[in-house]
Amino acid sequence: MSARAGCAPQMLLELLQMPACFVDDKANIVALNAAWRDLGLEGGKNEVSAPWANSFFPEERYTALSYFRSAISTGNRTELECRLQGNGGGPRWHLIDLQPVSDQAVQENCWLCIATDIERLKVREKNLERRASTRTDMLDVSVDCIKLIALDGTIVHMNKAGCQALGISEDTGFGMPWLELLPEDVRAAGNQALVTARAGEFVRFPGKSVLPGRNPQYWDNMLTPVVDPGGAATAILCVSREVTAEREALDALRQSRDRLEIAVRVGGLGIWDYDIEQDRLQCDEAWYRIMGRDPDTPLRSIDEFRPLVHPDDRERATEVIQASAELIATGRDYAIMFRIIRPDGDIRFVRSAACLVQGISGNPRRAVGFVVDITDAWSGEMALRDANRALEEEKTSLARQSLEDPLTGIANRRHLDSELTRLCILAGQASEPMSIGMIDVDRFKAYNDRYGHLAGDTVLRQIATAFQSVARQSDFVARYGGEEFVFILRGVTDPAPFLERYASTIANLGITHADSPTGYVTVSCGCAVFDTCFNLSPSRLLEVSDAILYEAKIAGRNRYIIRVASA
Repeated sequence: MSARAGCAPQMLLELLQMPACFVDDKANIVALNAAWRDLGLEGGKNEVSAPWANSFFPEERYTALSYFRSAISTGNRTELECRLQGNGGGPRWHLIDLQPVSDQAVQENCWLCIATDIERLKVREKNLERRASTRTDMLDVSVDCIKLIALDGTIVHMNKAGCQALGISEDTGFGMPWLELLPEDVRAAGNQALVTARAGEFVRFPGKSVLPGRNPQYWDNMLTPVVDPGGAATAILCVSREVTAEREALDALRQSRDRLEIAVRVGGLGIWDYDIEQDRLQCDEAWYRIMGRDPDTPLRSIDEFRPLVHPDDRERATEVIQASAELIATGRDYAIMFRIIRPDGDIRFVRSAACLVQGISGNPRRAVGFVVDITDAWSGEMALRDANRALEEEKTSLARQSLEDPLTGIANRRHLDSELTRLCILAGQASEPMSIGMIDVDRFKAYNDRYGHLAGDTVLRQIATAFQSVARQSDFVARYGGEEFVFILRGVTDPAPFLERYASTIANLGITHADSPTGYVTVSCGCAVFDTCFNLSPSRLLEVSDAILYEAKIAGRNRYIIRVASA
């Protein structure tokens, strides 16, 4: 120990149970305890008068010195989180506490530095961030609006679709009352639904959202209480499914039906009377209005009526004698829908119904009925069919999107979990070896920071494409989340050739990365070989692969490590 440090400060340091040292204003160690010495230095032992910054992991030294200089300039205590070198076990995260010391026995302008190991806390923090990111990515895949609502009605979290529907920024932090974002005409129903959900019951209500410059959107809001083990609601999960197309189609159909009812009440039905034996047709004014004809120029026979009918429907609508005989034979009344062509060329859909009157001989003698214009109702029905068809197509698209990563086009985390579960179930029926690997893009955060997130998205797509180009048809590749990918090689006990091809493909991409030691984008991979996955859970399979990936990153990245894992 340095003579200028003296015995008193050394005794003080040795009393501490954690690494500690005294640092002068030139950032040199003037005294240290055994715990600090055990941390080690790059290339030698940690001795008095050595640069304090050498105790830190190389990537952290500039940050540590910046904090130290700031503390000197202000004379105030400061804290920072940095990785210290460690003694053979690799760098570990520590909380560094710098305190000014004015004791003359130590040295003027001296600083006490105490290090608290927080490695486990940082690892847990990283895992929590990764899990939160994965859950958010899964929610953002959905086209439904998904919200987690506190019991007081404020929004705790909302996926991308929900933010877009309500005009809220995804990074707003939330916390705003949900119902105040909705139009006033649906808030009362929303309030009642919240009351029911707080009581622990599932409830749904029709909602609406209105954004400036856009048409209203209609939603089917389904509120499910999140309950604790005692059955008490702790929060409310709200899934809002858009039903705008269906609502508009139903409204159009409802309006058409209303118009039809009004037409009936005010005489909108056109009455006709046809004497089959005499071929004599009589119709009222409403009938002529529907046909677009002048009642002062009456039509008196089927032959005169036939030109009014659309050519494709003409034979079916005017073959009276044969149709009447068939209807009498079967005991049914006459009802038919056909098209007419008005003098101005307008084509209308009409429905005609009639009651047949039989003569003494039993043959049809007369038909009395009505005709009504159903063009609007028919259009509404067609609109509803189109809306239902579009809804089915949207459901099919959603089912596909729920298993596909929207950015890269390969399988997403949900699909991966499903595939691993399936393989674990099949393993109970037939043992089969397989290799499961996890891949991480090296220094991807630094790439995003330098080149931007759009460029980062392009890199992820290129990585995924390279993944697929070397995979067999029986292999399974997926985006695990963020910059991490997973592959499953069934029946493979030696994944090295696959990883060599993949590494070569990534290298051939030649994606520039100024913050990478190689100058290009590289990846790290940890691969576990299982003789069988019987009695193993999907989470365990990923956990083993993730641990091997961590080995590859600790070993310096830009490499792959293969380990045989026993079941």
